[in-house]
Amino acid sequence: MAHTAPTVFSEPAHRLARWVLPVVLGVVYGNWVAVNRRHGGPITGSDLAWGVWSAFAFVAVCVALVQVTRRLRRELHALHALLRAVFAGAALGFLYSQTGDDPRPVVITTLLVTAGVFLLLFYRFHTRRDA
Repeated sequence: MAHTAPTVFSEPAHRLARWVLPVVLGVVYGNWVAVNRRHGGPITGSDLAWGVWSAFAFVAVCVALVQVTRRLRRELHALHALLRAVFAGAALGFLYSQTGDDPRPVVITTLLVTAGVFLLLFYRFHTRRDA
């Protein structure tokens, strides 16, 4: 008999969290993009528009990623980790690029974060059969 970990929340709570969590993260992400574009100046309409569109894009890609990875076979640990790492790296890279810094540190940071997230998630998915 296989041992299964007890669940704290019910299945309806998990279903709700699959939709609420990306929306909350998208709102935070959109706000962060708007703040980075401001560069310490006054709030402008274009900064707010960038924040709103960034939030919509973040939520859409996040929900699509969750739906795609749920349909993949569990044996594809590397693909699961790669898809999620690319999303995390691209999100951070776009966020960092809104600061107006030189593109080289943005690219280097994005690649390092993507590689780190990939290694972390691959290890997690590879060492847990139920992941």
